[in-house]
Formats: sequence, C-alpha cells, structure tokens
Amino acid sequence: MFSQLNITMAEDPDDDAQEGLEIGMVPSPDGSPQRLSVTFGADDPIIINDENENIDVDMMKGGQKSTTTTGGISSTHSGASGQSSYADSRLSGLSSSMPVTNTRKASFIDRKAKWPRSLSEVHRQDHMNKLVAQRRQSMLHLFPEDESSAAIEEEEEGQVVERKETMEDHSDFVKHLKGFLAKQGGLQSMPLPSMEVRLQNVSYRVPSLDDGSGKNKIPTIYNTSPLYSIQRFIKWLRANKEDRPSNQHLVTDVLTNVNLVLKPKCMYLVLGPPLSGKTSLLKAIAGMLQQDTFPKGYNEDKYLTGKILYNNLVVSGDDVDEKHRTLFKNLVAFVRQNDNHAPRLTVAETFLFSGNCKDERVRKNRKGTRKDGKVGLTLEGLGLSHVQDTFVGNEQIRGVSGGQRRRVTLGEMLIWDTPLLCGDEISTGLDTASTVDILRILSYHSRLLSRISVVSLLQPSPEAVALFDEVILLSEGGNIIFTGPTEAACGYFRNLGYEQPDSMDNADYLLAVASSDRKHLYRAETDMSNESEHGSSHTPASFAKSLRESTIGSQILKEQEKSWEVDWATATQAPKELEPFRKKYQNSFWVSVWLTMKRAFVLWRRDYIFIRASVIKNIAMGLSVGFVFQNTDISRSFFGVLFQGNLFIMLGAMTSTPDKLDDRAIFYKHHDSNFYPALAYIIGQALALIPQMLLDVMLFGTFVYWMVGFVFSAAGFLIYLALFFSFNFTMGQLFGLLATMAPSKSVVSAGGAFILLLNTLFCGYIVAPAVIPAYWIWI
Repeated sequence: MFSQLNITMAEDPDDDAQEGLEIGMVPSPDGSPQRLSVTFGADDPIIINDENENIDVDMMKGGQKSTTTTGGISSTHSGASGQSSYADSRLSGLSSSMPVTNTRKASFIDRKAKWPRSLSEVHRQDHMNKLVAQRRQSMLHLFPEDESSAAIEEEEEGQVVERKETMEDHSDFVKHLKGFLAKQGGLQSMPLPSMEVRLQNVSYRVPSLDDGSGKNKIPTIYNTSPLYSIQRFIKWLRANKEDRPSNQHLVTDVLTNVNLVLKPKCMYLVLGPPLSGKTSLLKAIAGMLQQDTFPKGYNEDKYLTGKILYNNLVVSGDDVDEKHRTLFKNLVAFVRQNDNHAPRLTVAETFLFSGNCKDERVRKNRKGTRKDGKVGLTLEGLGLSHVQDTFVGNEQIRGVSGGQRRRVTLGEMLIWDTPLLCGDEISTGLDTASTVDILRILSYHSRLLSRISVVSLLQPSPEAVALFDEVILLSEGGNIIFTGPTEAACGYFRNLGYEQPDSMDNADYLLAVASSDRKHLYRAETDMSNESEHGSSHTPASFAKSLRESTIGSQILKEQEKSWEVDWATATQAPKELEPFRKKYQNSFWVSVWLTMKRAFVLWRRDYIFIRASVIKNIAMGLSVGFVFQNTDISRSFFGVLFQGNLFIMLGAMTSTPDKLDDRAIFYKHHDSNFYPALAYIIGQALALIPQMLLDVMLFGTFVYWMVGFVFSAAGFLIYLALFFSFNFTMGQLFGLLATMAPSKSVVSAGGAFILLLNTLFCGYIVAPAVIPAYWIWI
C-alpha cells in the first residue's frame, strides 16, 4: 500500500532541467494514514479536497512550514526566501493521475489557469517549429540558392546548421553520393526532366454493391451467385409495386474534387484516416487509376473525371494523351504498401535486378554492389549494406526483418531515377529513427534531382513530419481538407475551432480532425468560419468548402492558372532529358528474356527442399511403376505404363501450380513499372524450368523404360524421353496458363482437378477411343 504522495515543482520556470512536476508515492512502513506532500517555491493558495471537508493552505516564505491533517490526509507545505513563483499557474487534474484508495481522493480545484504537465507539452509547438527550421536550414546549406542568404542564416542559427551538417552533409552516404556524381560527371550525367504536376477537379467514383434497399452490402458467395439474383427477381415479381426493392445503383466517392499543384524539389506528406483515399490519391498522381466507364443503369459516366497533368500533358482523366502512355509510366516510381519480392533472392540481387531492368548504366558498368556503384550506394543509404547477402524472405522463408524488407521495397524503386516518386505508407514496420533517416535521404534526393516526392505515412512522429514541405490531409469521401505548409496545418484547424489537447502531437491532432473524433475537439466559441452546422463540428464537405474559400484554396487556383514553366504539350521539340523515358523498356527483348530466365533459374536452384523432394519422388514412382509392370509382354500393359506416366506428370504439374500465384503479384509490380515485356517473362520462366523437367524425365523415365521392357535400343529410349519431356513441358504451360487466369489458389486447385479429369477420361486408356462420341473426341 502506498501511503505518501510527494509533488515537487521547480522554482525556476526557465530551468529546463527542473521544470514541471515531480510526483512520487512513498510507502509508509508503519501503515500510518495517507499523507500528501506538496512543495512550492512561493506563496500560492491551494485547496486540497477530501470527501468530507476542504483544507485551505497558504504557502509560506522564509523556510516556514505548516502541516494540517484532516480525515486521514496530511498536507505539508514549505517555502524558502528569495524563491520566485509562477504568477499564473495552478495544479489541475491531479486526482486523475495519482493512485488513491477506494475511500479517499485528492484534487486541486483552482482551474483558472493551466499548469504545464510535461516538458514536451509546454514546448510542443516550439519543438515542431524548431524541427521545421532545422530542416530548412539544412536544405539551405546543402543547396544554397543565394550564398549571402545562406551565410546569414548560418550565422543566426549556427548550432542548428552545425548539427544538421553533421547529420546530412558530413554523412558517409552523402559523401559517397557526391563522389559517385563526380565520377559520373556531375548531375549532367544523369539528367532528369523538371516536372510539375497539377490535379484539376479530380474525382474518382466506383460502383457499390446494392442490397435492394439503397445501402451497400458486403459481398458473399451467396449474394454474388446467380441463385441470389433469381431469388431477388422472384421477390420483385411477387411484391406490390410500392414494396418492390429499389433498383438504385450506388456509387462510392473515393476522391472528391481534388485540386493540387506539386512542385519539383518538394516533399509532400499525405495524411488521413483509413478509407480516406490516400492510396487512390497517390495512384491518381502517378496516373495509375482505373479509367473504366460505369455499366448500364448508373447515372455516372466514367470512374475518373478531371485532369492530372505533367507539364501540360494529360496523364489521366478527361482528354488523355494516349500517345504518351509509355512516357507517363516511366516518369513515375510507385512504392506499394505490400512487400512483394522473390523470397530467395538476396537484398543486393533484388536491387541489381531492378537496376539491370530499368537503368542501362547499372547493367553495363558491372560494378555490382561496390560502394562506388549505384546499387551499393542505395544499399548504404537505406542502411542495408550489412544484410545485402541475406535472403529477402517472406512468411515461410527466413530472411531480413520486416522493417528491412520495407526498405528493400523502397530501394527497388530508388535504383532508377524518376522525376516523381510516390510512396504508399513506406514506414510500415520501421521504427521512428529508421523512418526519419530514410525520409532525410528522400528529402536530399528530392532537391538534388529536382524530384517530386509524395509519401503517405501512418501516424508519423514530429521529427518525420518536419521533413516535409507540405501536408495534404484527406478526410472521409476523399475530400482534401487541408493542403499547405507543414507548420501552418495545426493553426489552420485551431482557427476553425478545433482545440489541440496537450497530450496530442501535431500528426495525431491532424488525423483526429480528419476522422470522426473531431467532434470531441470542436469548440464553437473559437470557430472563425461559418461552415459548421448549428454549432456542431464540420463535415468533410464543409471542410473542403472552407479550404476552397480560404487563401490557400485561392492560391492553388492561381497556381493552376499560371503558365507552365516547361510546357511539353506545345514544345516543338521534345526535351533531351525525356528521351530515355520515351523508350518503353530499357533493354532489348532478348536481354529481358535472359534477365528473367537467370533470375528464375537462381530461384529454382536455391529451393533445395523442393529439388530433393522431387528427386525422391521421381525415384520412388519410377521404381513402383517399373516393378508393377516389370518385363511385361501384354500389349495392354504398355498402354497402362504410358497412362501411369502421363498421370504422374499431370499430378506433379497440378500440385506446383498454386505456388505460381505468389509470383503474380511480383510480375504485376514489375509490369506496371515497365521492367520487361510480358512475353519475355513467360519465355524466361519456361526456359528456367527445363532443368527441373529434365530431372523428372530422366529419373522417372529411365527406371520405367528399362524395367518394363520397352524396345532395347538407344533410339527408342531417346524418342521415349523426348515424348515424355514434351508432354511434361506442355502440361506445365497449361497449368501455368490456369495460374495466370485464376483469381485465387482455391480456383487453381479446382480448375486443375477438372483438367486432370478430362485428360484421364479422354486419353484413350480408361475409355477406348472407338467408344468416345464424335463430339467429345476433340478433347
């Protein structure tokens, strides 16, 4: 049992080492009544509230001490001459933070003024502004636009600049990057086009499932089946006209009237609660949103309306420039939420494959992972040099940690340089320090390469938020409720009547305002807008309207009306920097085949368990079939041997097909970024599987052929192996085609069983060919 509470307040408010409150419970060895001890530095009346009566105590100077005990609670007060006090501070809410017994509680009643509860709460705004200032001082020093202004800033904020110099300018990564650029001939050796992105009235709507009552429904096997449709139709016929279910088709607003202007050399942070459209906004900026039209029965026309423009070329939306589709895809590097990688490739091999496919210089200089090469530099910048020879891994295969795997996903897209980078929650699985380090590198890259970086984060720390130039805050329905400088975001919402609690940092505060929790923060008396309804908190639509009518919204519209600094639409000749991006694939077709085949072969060779199991399986099956039909002289038995061989091959192909669905997500990621042609990937995968097929044929076929007693000749044996191999290859590609079309592994298994059934029935062994009807014989 704790029986004594000590509370101490620092005498000097400017003393950071002692500022705030020190609260501690001291156990009483003799079980005496609870005592509350409070020490202050000057006169200040306080009231200690007990269940039965109040105790009024005056603080005393000159080292005097007074103690009053009532109802089992003892309060001790002391002071010292010459001590200064906080003139307008009080203790509040003590009863909520101190442990008390079931029968007693203590609290301070005077709440006219706030008492600082912690150092971080007192200086929260100053801390955030200081972080932003540090970051801008650093960028000004690293990339000075004017030498005189840089010198002035350095003189005024010498300590800040010195600390940031140590973190960025004097870091090993930046030194190696400068050395790499110097060897390459400077930035002129890797020119990137300067690009500005504008989103004009972009809205994205998708169809929703309707349950007949005008509400969305959760899709299930039953309500998406034809039986459910027939049942609904029967109910519609039997119901009265006024009781018939509605035929209304619902749509879901994913993005609503988005207007943005994204400038080069800038970092943009996308924040928002779940289902607010963060990923869709990033895909819209990257030109990756689906541009289908609504089916019949909807009042809408197209999913995507508005325009997304790169230097006045329409990427997606209305009036798309289709002839530049390849250019648009190559201008963007998109980092997805999911970490889809080949698990048996090492970290360095994953980066090398990306560089070989997207950057011809990486493939030709053959520097591999050396520090003076691009791959080695990226490994060092992301803190992966020490695990470069470790498997990436996944849930089944041991590899790097989850945070390191997330960095691999980012680095795979950083190997090749693009003027636009979109990162979807790149901090998943990372600690705060690693996230800040990576964002600092992205910030440096953005200014060095004149790149636009748009990144969404999940509950970022203040240090991470301070590294961004602007914040884009999304709310329900894809409404943008704020976009502007990072340091101005919280003040904007405070002016709208939303109080920031002491226990909430800036990022959490913005997320709370964007979610349904904003009603707990709203204070109507501080609202300077006219958009709230009947004194209640704003809706996402009213937030968006306030933004459009604010100076920020007006500034965005003015920026969109300005002429383009670089206009690709009206240029008589395409800029030289665009030439590498106009080429859809950086490698020739056969080079792409070689790269994909080499990668697939390495993955197969490293799957030791599968290879060993395959050897054991082939030997066991070959011996079993050989002993069953050993030296047979019955002609029908030879057909049985062939049937057993075909069945064995089909079963092997069917069981290995579901694993190919895991590779499909990796292929989609590579295909969206134009790593290689789809045909090159298919050919490379097929060629890489030839060693496995030869292993199956040689082991199984050799035992069967010689033990059963087929024609004793080399020519006959080779013909048998060739036929066996061709059938194995054909079945592998047939089931591979099924894996490319099926939506899930369960569908692949069901489809494979159906193909196996057809082949078993109509192969000519179980059912004689003369008995099979003519309309089935083609199978």
